[in-house]
Parts: sequence; structure tokens; C-alpha cells
Amino acid sequence: MNLPAQLFSSDSLLLSCALFAWLLYQAVLCAPWKKLFDNPIMFNALIGLMFATAAFWQLNAGIRPGFNFHLIGSSLFLLMFGWQIGLTALTLIMVGTWLYSGMSLMTLGINGLLMLAVPMLFAELLLRFCQRYLPKNFFIFVLLNGFAGAALATMLMMAATSLVLLAFTHYTWPEIQYHYLTPAPILLFAEAFASGAVVTGFTVSQPEAVMNFSVDDYLTGK
Repeated sequence: MNLPAQLFSSDSLLLSCALFAWLLYQAVLCAPWKKLFDNPIMFNALIGLMFATAAFWQLNAGIRPGFNFHLIGSSLFLLMFGWQIGLTALTLIMVGTWLYSGMSLMTLGINGLLMLAVPMLFAELLLRFCQRYLPKNFFIFVLLNGFAGAALATMLMMAATSLVLLAFTHYTWPEIQYHYLTPAPILLFAEAFASGAVVTGFTVSQPEAVMNFSVDDYLTGK
């Protein structure tokens, strides 16, 4: 989903850029950078996933402006690196993708809020809920936070995007349903499977690379 500038007024684009810039500033300011740089396994995983995600962002399908689909990875980056580092990394990927494709940088705000902030903050809330109220179990982590969490976060992103398109663009509800919501289950399945599979692979083979996973809490003595 890459929403182009022609769909929105300049005021709405400026407001969204301001909101996203404030959120990104908070992320950069509060991110556990020392924990990342002191862990070479996690740092290498971040670089590798950034390159892989950037490549997948180039593979998108769509017919009309704003109605295109590609894997995003918001829930995956949240689980792997926390929302602050995840948001920063995905924003860098978004900037690079926008520059490469020639899209207006004024759309970073609206796309960043919908594609990155909304699903990532939801996944963060779900993770905190599970950690506080549910047993710390490996299968709960990978199945609920990894697979189901990514699907739910993507559903929320699509709902928010649909409301924004309906409120601020010329698209009608039937157009949104036909061009955006009808193919949505394909993206839901792909996002859930990719996020869950990658998180499972790292927690099994290199758990040190997953910031929100602890062997002592989730595996030892279980």
C-alpha cells in the first residue's frame, strides 16, 4: 500500500508528516541502541531483514493508485527489535523505496502512520498484554504474537486505510471494497505466514537476535 500524493490535500499531507515525524523522533530518542549494538547477532539480523524487506517492497501488485499490495513486516520488526528500532528501520526502508520509485516524500507521513505506526503499535500492545496476562510459553509467542498478531495488525491497518481513503479521497466505498478489501485475505495470509515463520526460525535457531524473546522466560523449565 503506497498512497500517492494526488489522493490527498496538502494540508492533510503536512499534518500526517508532522505526526509521523513526532512519533519517529520519540522512537529514535527512546530506542535501546546500546542493546542493539552490543549484540552482533541482533545487529546482523536487523541488517539482513532490512535488505530482505526492501526487496519485498519492490514486489507489489495493484491496479489503481493506492490499491497496491506488498509485504510490510511491521509486526515482524516489532517482535524482533522493539517498536522504536523497528519503526526507525522501516522508515529508512520507506525513504529508500520512495526515492528509488520517484514518489513524493510528502507522502511519507500518511504512509508511515498507516503502514508502520498503526500495525506496529497494535502488535506492541498485544505483546504487552500476552506478557502480562498469559503464560510465557514459546507457542503463545510464535502463534499468537507471530502468526495471529501479524494478521490482526494487518487487518487493523487495512481498516484504518479504508477509513482514510473514504474520508479524505475521491474513492467511494464500493471502489474500496472491490479494489482493496476483496484481495485483502491474500495479504493477510502472506503477512501472517512470513512474520510467524521468520520469528519462529529466529527463536529456534538464534534466540539472541529477538529482542522481545527470552530463553529463560519462554523455554527454560517449560
